[in-house]
Amino acid sequence: MSNVKLTVLAGLGVLGIGLAAAALVVGILALAGDDDGDGDAPSQANGPAYTIWLVEQAVAYYEAEGREAAVAHYSSPESRDGPWYVFVFDAESSVLIGHFNEELIGQSLLTDPLGTDATGYHFGSAMAAADEGGRWITYVFLNPDTGEQQRKHAWVVRSGGLLFGSGWYDYSSHAAPAPSKTNAPAYTIWLVEQALERYEREGIEATIDHYNSPEALDGSWYVFVLEERDGELYSVANSNRPDIVGTTRERIDATGFNYGEVFAATVDGGAGQWVSYLFTHPETREDALKHTWIVRRGDFLFGVGWYDGIR
Repeated sequence: MSNVKLTVLAGLGVLGIGLAAAALVVGILALAGDDDGDGDAPSQANGPAYTIWLVEQAVAYYEAEGREAAVAHYSSPESRDGPWYVFVFDAESSVLIGHFNEELIGQSLLTDPLGTDATGYHFGSAMAAADEGGRWITYVFLNPDTGEQQRKHAWVVRSGGLLFGSGWYDYSSHAAPAPSKTNAPAYTIWLVEQALERYEREGIEATIDHYNSPEALDGSWYVFVLEERDGELYSVANSNRPDIVGTTRERIDATGFNYGEVFAATVDGGAGQWVSYLFTHPETREDALKHTWIVRRGDFLFGVGWYDGIR
């Protein structure tokens, strides 16, 4: 059984008490995209699940065929499929040794321009610090399919002396359609990306106005926005609970889980994290288990959640 599948089993056991971000994102998204558990690729429309699968395949190839064969395979142009490809770094030196674009091979995550994106974010050190459990890193990078610099979410895993990574580009930034609501984790992430795109395009005031409007509530789906002020999280947009907009409060659910503390720990510029907790369902008005994807940009946190067993 693969590492990702083991993570799924571990994740389900503690889902209701706020699982740590990396394990939960692997567990939920792998379940959403790969039902039979043995090698069938998730749909590319489910970017996170397909990314994890690609990296898992690369690690398996390395473990079966060895370093030289793995580096040669993922250095070939044939290994690229549109915007999808695997990159390989030497874990000790943080130097790129496998990539379909040979011009990048030999550059370092730590000392060369490769590890800094167009916004000035130094994502290279985050990649270099990835361990066997893997981690998500969000940064801006060239999409070879569109020729444009776009936000990319990469999953990087350390195996032996190598780091393997792959990534998916924002649904909002290229032609891929929105995922189906039946694929709740992927649709949740897509909604957050839509909110981030609106924020970058229109600014925070227009974004807050939009997500406070009744039109922003779609059944059980809605975007909420929090603002951190002097260490406190204020609700600034929530079409499901307009009564809490403009307030700060303890975000502790009926089980005693302090999900607000976990929200506040979301890393600025990172890929985001999953947080599970009990919250008011928009239609039943009763507490239900909710799985929220939350991303921080500066003092603002953008989140969307899906309710367990309810679409």
